[in-house]
Amino acid sequence: MSNARNRPLIQPPGRFDRLKSGPARWATLVAFASLIGVALHLTLRPPLIPVQNLDHPESLDPQVRSHLDEILALARTQPRDSSIRATLGIACAANGLWTEARQAFLDTGRLSPGEPLAPLYAAVALQELSDTAGALKEFRSLVARFPDFAPGWYRVGEASLRAGELEAAETAFQRLTQLAPAEWRGPAGLGEIRVRQGRATDAVPLLERAISLDRSSKPAQYLLGQAYRAVGRTNEARIAIAAGTGEARQPMPDPWGDAAPNHVRALPDLLVQADGLSTTGRPDLAVQLLKQAVPFHPGHAGLLNQLAVALNRSGKAAQALPILNRLITQDLRAVAPRITRVYTHDLMGNAAAGLQDAHEAIQLAPRLSQAHLALADSLLALERDAEAVAALEEAAKCDPGNAEIHVELGEILWRNLSNKAAALTHLRQAIDLNPALVRAYGLLGQLEMELGGREAARQAAMVLRQLAPDSQDRIELERVLARP
Repeated sequence: MSNARNRPLIQPPGRFDRLKSGPARWATLVAFASLIGVALHLTLRPPLIPVQNLDHPESLDPQVRSHLDEILALARTQPRDSSIRATLGIACAANGLWTEARQAFLDTGRLSPGEPLAPLYAAVALQELSDTAGALKEFRSLVARFPDFAPGWYRVGEASLRAGELEAAETAFQRLTQLAPAEWRGPAGLGEIRVRQGRATDAVPLLERAISLDRSSKPAQYLLGQAYRAVGRTNEARIAIAAGTGEARQPMPDPWGDAAPNHVRALPDLLVQADGLSTTGRPDLAVQLLKQAVPFHPGHAGLLNQLAVALNRSGKAAQALPILNRLITQDLRAVAPRITRVYTHDLMGNAAAGLQDAHEAIQLAPRLSQAHLALADSLLALERDAEAVAALEEAAKCDPGNAEIHVELGEILWRNLSNKAAALTHLRQAIDLNPALVRAYGLLGQLEMELGGREAARQAAMVLRQLAPDSQDRIELERVLARP
């Protein structure tokens, strides 16, 4: 009998061990690796977070509800997709639903923990819900987690500044200038801190730097005007303050903020957005936005009138006319569509019909400056320039603070009626009303040159270099000044 002493220490390979060699061994390893991959996928994939419901959806603007319902339906089919959940938050925020937006942003952060915009906008929602202290706490937590995230430092700086915590704001804005040296808000924030500290001399170069980075930054212009005034540069202060007036401070741009306008559906905000597009050279986009809203608000007179305005500006007056005809037929005392129809008729070459509409608008609203401006437009189209001037003067009486009317008067009196003295008076009055009105300086400078006032023209060009160095008004005036 064999015993343990006689058995080999290492057993020879048996049948099972032999099967593990060759292709079978590789199949086993592949299967094992697959199991590990499945386990890792199950461990690392985003959690399954239920998609929220909207509170009182029946109270929402119908177009807002339709838009959000589409996003919610998509989110429910792909509940682990953080980009869809972020889109939901952006859409809610764009339409003023900040409680719902915050929840969507918090959910996005849980689905995608490495995305700094999710906690940033969750904190922004707190701000909009009037919890400024809570928002500041979350902004600070955000930059602790993402120390190289420039928009987070901007929010910390801005929120600290509004809370009166100047030291913390200064640290944040300094960090912002390091991370985003081309961003004007960094030096502008530091400049505002210096103004608040009573150090206007130190603020001036910081704010001038901010404007050199972005000449369209109105808040920086306004702050620079305050600094100029504090150091005794009163003429420059007057211009800078006027240039910076009338625009709310906008946050540092980021991809989610840039996407928000595409989700605006609440009608009042949509009308504002469309008007902005229409007046800044994109009336085609305004028409598109407004046409999308019409099925949700088919009888809304303001929407339809603004659509007609955008169609006029898009060169599609023939499409605007039936809309306006219908509005006026429905309400014979409606003034706004009648004024819009004046311009429609003028664009279509029927100024006589526009003139009749303008007179009827004035009868309905004799103190409305827009009615007198419409009358002036028709009279100009009919080449009745002296009467157009009278209509513009009446418009100026109705709206005495409107500098643009005086610019129009100045140009017509000069170019059409050769009344240079009266034109000069109106252009100077326009600048008194709005010291940052670029077109007024351009016309004034050229008119001064015709009248022999080269030094006054140089002064106008100097202001244009401060206000709008790249403007056509500045370029043209400099060309006139360069002539012998």
